Amino acid sequence: MSNIAALKEQHDHHTAGFPVLPDGMERDGFIRLFENVAPTMFNLTDAEISTFVRMAEDPRPSDWKSLDREPCCWRKQAEVAARRTKSRYSIARHEKALTRCGLIDKRTMAHGGRSGYDGCGIFFSKAIALVPAMLAHQHQQDALHRERNLLCNTRSIHKGHLKTALSDLAELGADTAQIEAEYEDWPDARKLRRIDMDDLRHHVAEADLLTQQALILLDATQNMQHGSSINAAPYIQDTTQESKSVCNASVVKRSAGKPAHSGFSGSEPSGPEHCREKDDEKSSGARKGEIRLKLSGPILYDLASPDMQFYIDARTHGKQPTEHDVSIAAIQMLHELGINDSAWQDACEVMGRDNALLALIITDANRFVPEVRVRKPGGYLRGMTTSARNGSLNLIASLKTLQERKNRQNG
Repeated sequence: MSNIAALKEQHDHHTAGFPVLPDGMERDGFIRLFENVAPTMFNLTDAEISTFVRMAEDPRPSDWKSLDREPCCWRKQAEVAARRTKSRYSIARHEKALTRCGLIDKRTMAHGGRSGYDGCGIFFSKAIALVPAMLAHQHQQDALHRERNLLCNTRSIHKGHLKTALSDLAELGADTAQIEAEYEDWPDARKLRRIDMDDLRHHVAEADLLTQQALILLDATQNMQHGSSINAAPYIQDTTQESKSVCNASVVKRSAGKPAHSGFSGSEPSGPEHCREKDDEKSSGARKGEIRLKLSGPILYDLASPDMQFYIDARTHGKQPTEHDVSIAAIQMLHELGINDSAWQDACEVMGRDNALLALIITDANRFVPEVRVRKPGGYLRGMTTSARNGSLNLIASLKTLQERKNRQNG
């Protein structure tokens, strides 16, 4: 039997059924999946990926869903090369790479020709059979991406708190040389998106320890100089009243050029082109003289939802929580609440990182308030961001209302 006849018989009598795309997935969805996983799963170049995609677009969409037909690109190599504006030699290399990865089955005539009539061409059944593995790989990559975002956001929290603590320690005349030396070795925010995951995990853990060290030193120094802790009183009042009125919450008013000390800092960029750390440094001067509410860790803990309190407890192991602990727990809640990076970054850009974290705490806590019952936290946070942009957001009033409701619930 000739080579052509053998190929035809294999193609025409394969009645056991070809692999098909899963229910709900069409050809275009498969192509998008392939483009997402190909660089990391198959180590393919952009050119090789583009060649596969161009050939995969040739078979009819129904061929990818039919048990009795195999999707195939019948085009000659020269035609594929012309459509890709590449040489035939480049396309040949790409086909070899795709074959090695087990993505295509190349069946040609003895002289390399391809013909739909003779059942010769580039077949994609092998790629279809790999769809479950591709989906698993994408799921794994998505999980790693979420973890990297969490780690980057967490590092940004550490950086903001550490810089504020160092500034306050400098004002108090404390020796911070060793802490500052270690801080100077921290990688730039942009590098966090490229470093190895294990290295990133290790760095964020070390950053946490250094930040806690600085905060402990600050608390001890303040207690030594003032004789007591400066934690806020457990009541929240509206700071829009006249300045002579007493406000039970500790309010800090910073002079020009100094960062507002609210105990909060927030968002790491989702990519190198959106570096929030530098943006916040630039905007600190624009917010000079602004009055900021400083709430202690225990107050914030009482305001937090049961879910957020669980994260705080897991971090503190029974110790009294600090503002830093609450901030880290709040960031950990982002994915669980369904708040994407875009919504969070918008909130940080419009409100500032400290107020964005307060808004996040309010958003989460209101999921458990019968009168409000927030069902879509992402949309609720975006609504608060819009109000802040319009100048109509009153975080103090929201916090006060939340505290009053908590007090009623607790009897």
